[in-house]
Amino acid sequence: MSRSRFELMQVYKIEHWDGSRCIAQAEVLAAFLDVVLPDDWSNFAEKLAGRRSLSAHVALDEQGQLIGLKLGYERNRGVFNSWIGGVAPEARGHGIASDLMDAQHAWAKEAGFRGVETATRQPNQAMAIRNLKAGYMVAGLDVTPGEPTKILYYKGL
Repeated sequence: MSRSRFELMQVYKIEHWDGSRCIAQAEVLAAFLDVVLPDDWSNFAEKLAGRRSLSAHVALDEQGQLIGLKLGYERNRGVFNSWIGGVAPEARGHGIASDLMDAQHAWAKEAGFRGVETATRQPNQAMAIRNLKAGYMVAGLDVTPGEPTKILYYKGL
């Protein structure tokens, strides 16, 4: 039985990147997101530039390669929006998404945010379950014709 590169890896580290580092690394982040969340990331640097309190938590393997990401920003006064996240396919199932979420929430609390909001698109059941286990409450639905329904969540810190 063959083992994936990640199964052979024993450690990964989580780093916090501030907004300026996120913008400087926008191409790297966009390339990673294109693998984990295929979409049009061509203007990603522009999207990042206008975000208040932009913050990323990244998981890096032993070689320093990006294997996980949790990116967010301040959307409403005192509320942090956990905007985009994902884990490389070969690294899934090892708790990286949960570790990134925990690190992001700890940082947001320390930074003075009183809550975190996020959304999942249907049918992302794994993320919906992860959000509920992390203490998020369902806050509503975003139903836009022609797009997947989004479940909106909120968690007090």
